[in-house]
Amino acid sequence: MIVKFIDNVAFKKMLLGAAANLENNKAIVDSLNVFPVPDGDTGTNMNLTVQSAMREINTLQESTISHMADAAANGSLMGARGNSGVILSQLFRGMAKGLKGSGKIDCKVIAESFKFASDTAYKAVMRPVEGTILTVARETAEKAMETYTEFEDASLFLESLIEQAKSTLDRTPEMLKVLKQADVVDAGGKGLVFLLEGALAALKGVEIKQEKAENQVIDTEKEITGFSSEDEIIFAYCTEFFIKNPTKSAEEFLTKIYDKGDSIVCVGDEKLIKTHIHTNNPGHILAIAVKYGELIKIKIDNMKEQFRERLKNSNKKNQERKKYGFVSIGMGEGIQKVFSDLNVDMFLSGGQTMNPSTEDILDAAGNINADHIIILPNNGNIILAATQAKEISDKNLHIIPSKSIPQGITAMLAFNAESSPEENVSAMTEAVSEVKTGQVTYAVRDTVINDMEIKKDEIIAISDGSIVTHGENPENQTIELIKNMVDEDSFLITLFYGEDVDRKDAEGLKEKIEEIAEECDVEVIYGGQPLYYYIISVE
Repeated sequence: MIVKFIDNVAFKKMLLGAAANLENNKAIVDSLNVFPVPDGDTGTNMNLTVQSAMREINTLQESTISHMADAAANGSLMGARGNSGVILSQLFRGMAKGLKGSGKIDCKVIAESFKFASDTAYKAVMRPVEGTILTVARETAEKAMETYTEFEDASLFLESLIEQAKSTLDRTPEMLKVLKQADVVDAGGKGLVFLLEGALAALKGVEIKQEKAENQVIDTEKEITGFSSEDEIIFAYCTEFFIKNPTKSAEEFLTKIYDKGDSIVCVGDEKLIKTHIHTNNPGHILAIAVKYGELIKIKIDNMKEQFRERLKNSNKKNQERKKYGFVSIGMGEGIQKVFSDLNVDMFLSGGQTMNPSTEDILDAAGNINADHIIILPNNGNIILAATQAKEISDKNLHIIPSKSIPQGITAMLAFNAESSPEENVSAMTEAVSEVKTGQVTYAVRDTVINDMEIKKDEIIAISDGSIVTHGENPENQTIELIKNMVDEDSFLITLFYGEDVDRKDAEGLKEKIEEIAEECDVEVIYGGQPLYYYIISVE
């Protein structure tokens, strides 16, 4: 059967099919991260961005093609996470331009929407890099514009475009050396192919069943935003913990606690069960849980007390208007404390393991009563989302291009309350360039980078975005990393140790660093960051 036109019903099915296919394959996209670090999240970011678009579509009263395309653009814009998510949101935005006013979609409209999508995404990136999702989108759009007159059947036309997208994706390692050495294709481009394949399958009548999405344990601070009064909090204690090496399944444990609270999340496998519940008797929940295995990372928050504190702070903010406010992004309670001590107003949890969305950044800025709000992304994969927030915010947002926690801290130290916004942005941006950042974590897969053969589970040490050494021991790799980072101008080394590092080990490492960097002062600070043994600052 020839599909000459795509109507609004088919278009919606295509959008849902695209989203389901990406959801089901996001782990594959995550695994294509060039660095074998445990927080490769391109697929997760793209998926969360698309899911935000789908939620917007599902709220529509009218389901015309234009309305759905605009909803996808708006939803993805607000939900965009990471660089891949922001670029994807711009592809949706361009697609909406190409479909504006369309009552039905033929091959010409498909081609034009692809072209609009590619052009819009390229314009959104200051320095586009070839060999990425941008290239896959551009070459697919070029093929669409060159060949749409040859097709009458929209499904056959889309098949040809997907073949082009796959062909371009396969060539991305030839365009980017890092992809070739790591023996992977571009992750964002792969995600785009999954979206296109899902859309085509839906057009052909194939139902893609979306696998159950992972339940994310939400930060308590975010959970209490859903309450308008303390009386609405029926179950007061937000209780979270992990059961290590459980004797029974997550499903069986769930049957023991499902009637003892609300907002329950209970997921896991034979190694670890992750549990979250709002309850009025956390001790009882823990008493049940301990029968199933060893409990770790127990956290209990009194949501009523947090609600009262939030209300107090909100009233205070409403009363006091100030010149400057700050939003900083990062992970770890120790790192949060450092930024709090530097007078940061809002600390968004995210960065190395979960990039905040454009909407998250907007909401954080919206809670600050200040004339000028300075955003510290502290991660290269968050800068685009922060920039996008600035463009659509009605507040005066200023983005400091900090790509790491040490850069964000150094930028805050360069701030001067008496200076103008322009002077502060300039000084803080300059300060960012004067600090070196190191990170020590572990490899999640075998790979080759810069001619180094890295094996799964090896410790890897990263300096300003490049892996410089790898081996079996976090302490040894940290020392080798610091040797690489320190030069004759260095005067201060700061170690932020993670949640899995014992303080005694960190203090012992400090003594060894003092021996190899005699001219430098060495500080050790609890960062509490997950996945990374150490984050290192050299100034």
